[in-house]
Amino acid sequence: MPSLYNVLRPNETLNYRFRNITTENYPGFYHYHRGIEILIVHRGSGNLVLNRSMYPIESGSILFFQPFQLHRLHFDVAENAPYERTILTFEPATFEPFFRGLPSASRFFGHMWKDDLPSQLFRMGSDTSYIDAVLERSHRKLTDLEEEDSMEWAGLMILQIMDYLHSLHDSSPIQGSPRAERHAEKIMQWIEKHYTEPFELDELAKALHLSKHHISHLFRSETGSTITEYLIARRIRQACLLLKLEHLSVEQVGSRVGIPNFAYFCRLFKKITGLTPKQYRSDHQ
Repeated sequence: MPSLYNVLRPNETLNYRFRNITTENYPGFYHYHRGIEILIVHRGSGNLVLNRSMYPIESGSILFFQPFQLHRLHFDVAENAPYERTILTFEPATFEPFFRGLPSASRFFGHMWKDDLPSQLFRMGSDTSYIDAVLERSHRKLTDLEEEDSMEWAGLMILQIMDYLHSLHDSSPIQGSPRAERHAEKIMQWIEKHYTEPFELDELAKALHLSKHHISHLFRSETGSTITEYLIARRIRQACLLLKLEHLSVEQVGSRVGIPNFAYFCRLFKKITGLTPKQYRSDHQ
């Protein structure tokens, strides 16, 4: 069963994890957040699956994820090659007032929050001193302050990080020639068109003119996960959106996303999100 969850729970406005280090196997998992996630990679190399595309990740990368964006990170980790990151997840509406009175910063924050983004991966280069100082000072403050005061400091930290991303955005226009599309991306694009239908690996293999074994091996080697894990993640992601936005019964939602067995859909949904479909709908209305 895939490991997939919603990191930011309904009543949580801020989740800050400073310089987490992993030295053992890090296969990654498909997941999403109710709020915005900003992930700063201090050490490590791997890849990101986002919007049915793959991107190489390295030390000095900053990743920006919009609310409810399904994504997956896979890192090659060893004792002498750890994966070290700082993760900030927050509810954007809560911190939007901190940007008032700053027109340029406010526009950029709104753009990153709500618009279609051509790029969500920023590279700092070798000089990470500014962002390191912001994170370290914020960590000390958020550890020592009371909750009421910590929210004010968290707002200042988010403002500083967004201003830094704005500077990277303005100084690093998108350049380069189109790259060759990977097999995993073609597979994800096929799933995007067919995830509401009964899944047949034969049909996918036939569409890509590859054998079933080869296509499964390629997807795992490129993303670190199985095709089934990605398919389930995509279906549950869509189920969450339908429960939040549509007036459909839970059984209808399951059928719409390709899981017509009502009992199985409910069990799978709770295992992945931690909530029953009815609880999820109630929490998000």
